[in-house]
Amino acid sequence: MMMRRAALVAAFTMVLAAGCSGSSGVETQGPDAASWRDQVKPGKLEVGVLSAKGTPGLKFLENVGAGLEKDQPGSDVTLTFANTEARPGIEQRWRAGSPPDVDYGMFDGTIPDLRAWADDGALVDLTPYLKQEDPGTGKPWLDRYSPTVRKFMEHPETKQIYAVPSELSLHVLFYNAKMFKDLGVKPPATWDDLLAATDALKAKNVDPIALTGLFEPYMGMWSDHLWLRTVGYGKARAVLTEGKGHITDDPGFLKGLQMLQELRDKDAFLTGFKGTDFTAAQAQFFQGKAGMILMGSWLVSEMKDVVPKDFELGVLAFPKVDGAAGDQGVVMAALQNVSIASKSPDIPLALEWVNRLTSVETQTKRANEIGEVSAVVGVPSPPGVPGIDTVLSTAESLQPREFGLGQSKAGKPVYAEITRLLFGQQDADETLKRLDVALRRVHKN
Repeated sequence: MMMRRAALVAAFTMVLAAGCSGSSGVETQGPDAASWRDQVKPGKLEVGVLSAKGTPGLKFLENVGAGLEKDQPGSDVTLTFANTEARPGIEQRWRAGSPPDVDYGMFDGTIPDLRAWADDGALVDLTPYLKQEDPGTGKPWLDRYSPTVRKFMEHPETKQIYAVPSELSLHVLFYNAKMFKDLGVKPPATWDDLLAATDALKAKNVDPIALTGLFEPYMGMWSDHLWLRTVGYGKARAVLTEGKGHITDDPGFLKGLQMLQELRDKDAFLTGFKGTDFTAAQAQFFQGKAGMILMGSWLVSEMKDVVPKDFELGVLAFPKVDGAAGDQGVVMAALQNVSIASKSPDIPLALEWVNRLTSVETQTKRANEIGEVSAVVGVPSPPGVPGIDTVLSTAESLQPREFGLGQSKAGKPVYAEITRLLFGQQDADETLKRLDVALRRVHKN
């Protein structure tokens, strides 16, 4: 989903208007926190959404909007597509000072570029509202969200909260559980298991791994996760995204590339993957033409209409690499956070939308009907994604996916070199050399 957005521009136009105080130190005025619920009145509300036209996800959100319009007669809720190719235009609206009232992808406390919107006063500080008692539980609204995702919600310097999670996306290895069972293939918990599964599937004329060659970040998921295991999150992010040190300093970077080359040389990836887009690659996995796919947990909801009713899905954390120096228990994740524009003319109504969208009731219904994973406490795992709860509960920690490369100027050059490796245009050693040159150029170090 959000990985297919255009990269954000780091420089932002300061947007200051009615809202709460931003970390820039400029005070703006929003509704009184203690009485905001009493101030919700009929009005117009524009909400940025990630789900495309015709998808079950959009239909679900339309029903949420219809419920708000029913409870606030005379209200008009407009859902505006704000994902993939539409994202640059939406962000331009934010810079111009005419954003949607509620939008995705405007804040993530783990990503400096996204903190800039809050620093410039463009977002409502949700902290005072989240501290208020939730009438349904008698506890603070903030307690609704799992503590494990707090770092994605709050500014690390001010501890103010500028976004709450609508969905939680975990990067996991999906596999065809029935196929594995029928063929006697062991679900891969380790890298050696993955190589063995690759050989076993190929022996049965099944492509081991579904992959798209038309979207570089999805190919980069493989190098991301291998470096997570061979280098570790902190070291890899420092070198790749922050320009601290060089990719040649830690042998784990080359080891990860060599492991990826080994998969390539085994012809582990979907036949014709170079010219296959992500939707087709995902569909072929569910059609039984590939045994595994590394993808975000949004896969099931995104492909809900094409998943056969008898398909048995298995879910695992990315395999551990025995003896490697990286993080073996970490799971990469992303929160699809929603924020409120400080320039919204109706902040109380925007708060009510966010409240409804992230309620236990709505999130549970969404998990059951659409298959979305939630960061709201008390929401069960989606029935179509068995094992995702185990992945989440056994993770040592959640770390931002892709080391923040999707919002970094280093993202495109890094993933371009991974693409060249997977396309057979260079080997692991040449890839490391080219990555070193590219990263030194980008980070000027």
